Amino acid sequence: MWGWGKALWPEYCVVCNRWLVGSATWMLACDICCADWPYLCHSEGSILMRERCHGEFAITGFRLQSQQELKKQIDAIKYGGDRHAAFRWGHWLGQRWGLPKTYSSSHVVLAPVPLHWRKKIKRGYNQAHWIARGLAASWGVHVAPRLLVRARHGDSLTGLSRESREAASDGLYRVAQPPNSPPQSVIVVDDVMTTGSTIAACGHALESAGHRWLGAATLALA
Repeated sequence: MWGWGKALWPEYCVVCNRWLVGSATWMLACDICCADWPYLCHSEGSILMRERCHGEFAITGFRLQSQQELKKQIDAIKYGGDRHAAFRWGHWLGQRWGLPKTYSSSHVVLAPVPLHWRKKIKRGYNQAHWIARGLAASWGVHVAPRLLVRARHGDSLTGLSRESREAASDGLYRVAQPPNSPPQSVIVVDDVMTTGSTIAACGHALESAGHRWLGAATLALA
């Protein structure tokens, strides 16, 4: 697997590239560079996410707002093809917010929000998949990268209103699984939650296929 331990990723600040001497292996930035990052406490982030997608489980790291350096980091993951950074950010999220003890790690799987195959070819990878891999490494759970598929190709949802995103997301995702496969408890993983319509559409697809949709994990809230 990719980047499991301390020796497999360099301990450097993602902003200034200084070595993070003496810091935990999962830290992302030095104290100076991340001093003004808009962190969300667990309860605040969870409440904001649940208001948007209504899952029972919800974790996130930041409120993007107008923090340009943080937005640059997310853009590098989303559009820059930086698998290493996506994995590292996912691992950071998992270390910051652990999996609740009420959920058995042997029964929980992470399902990244899928890209249509055309967009995946264009970008070179699905950033949500690599975020999920980092999160899975932290929690000791499995990733199901092909559980959800995007049913149709279309324009990006970025910049659309909540109503427009909900309309565009209707029937956009479906579950791909062998017949008679056992139901699973699933957490949907994405980079940023905006209105929650994408996560909610994935959750609806999972529940329609007989799975238990637990909720979502994202790096940030827009």
